[in-house]
Amino acid sequence: MDLSQISERISRNLTAELDFDDDKKEIIAYGIESLVLTVLGFLAIMGMAFLFKALVPTVIAAVFGGFLRRVSGGAHFDTPLKCLAFGAVVYSILGVIAKEIVNYGFQSSGFLLAFLLFSLALVAILAPVDCEAKPIHSQNFRRKLKIISIGFVILTIGVVLVSHNFLVNTSAVLGIVFQTMTLLPVFNKKRGITT
Repeated sequence: MDLSQISERISRNLTAELDFDDDKKEIIAYGIESLVLTVLGFLAIMGMAFLFKALVPTVIAAVFGGFLRRVSGGAHFDTPLKCLAFGAVVYSILGVIAKEIVNYGFQSSGFLLAFLLFSLALVAILAPVDCEAKPIHSQNFRRKLKIISIGFVILTIGVVLVSHNFLVNTSAVLGIVFQTMTLLPVFNKKRGITT
């Protein structure tokens, strides 16, 4: 039994007494699966970041990219384990890149904001991107995920405008940009652009 089936079973058990409709059951199952994957993924990312000696920027990139991923979806491997391993490596590399950018003094809020505006446009057009293993059936849920995705990128723009910590800003932007790239149709075999 895979994680998706376990999440659906837990959701059915939790909602049996509450007489929820299918949309609410889907949202609860999605939340359970997201929570478990988030915890496992975060532990893997922290382990890799420690090895790369870039714990702080990696965690920041992972928090920003990971939250956007939970609501925007994106490219998937065929198993959650492959996804977790790939994410741990990529976010650790992003942490190292952010650290090196700051160490070498390449500090430009203009570039960071340009990357975020590009990400905002892609998120507004493409999010949420589901996959065959976890399709989003509810149009209402799809619309909510799009709004939260857009809102989170706008919030990140606000963080970059207000924060004077270039390591935090760079790490956050790299996390958002990486996650946004996973929305591109070239990385998603099935559907095209969703509204």
